[in-house]
Amino acid sequence: MKEKKRNGQSLVETALILPILLLLLTGIIDFGLLFNGYLVISNASREGARHAATGDSDTQIVTAVRNAASSLDMDRLDITISPDEYEGRDTGDSVTVTVTYEYSMVTPVVGAFFPETFNIESSTTMRCE
Repeated sequence: MKEKKRNGQSLVETALILPILLLLLTGIIDFGLLFNGYLVISNASREGARHAATGDSDTQIVTAVRNAASSLDMDRLDITISPDEYEGRDTGDSVTVTVTYEYSMVTPVVGAFFPETFNIESSTTMRCE
């Protein structure tokens, strides 16, 4: 008896598995970038709080946060300082710097299953020196 050729079997298996693997790969890429954005935002809020704790002005704090988050789109970055310099920050007071970033998914495939944008937020509180 002759053995049947199975040349098309691997092609069919690849055609069935490839879309799932590509979806998984794009998900890993998008959520990796989302996590990277969170790490950048977290570091930026810490840098801002450190500058606020040493008595810097709000303008200097915002500049420090923007420098720490320079890899992100500045138009989507929101920085809140509480209390602001006009309310006064005395030695021993707590100051909180909150950084919010609107992250957009990079790949449209993942955006079909999850929201198009995620709001990433990080707050850091330090005591004024």
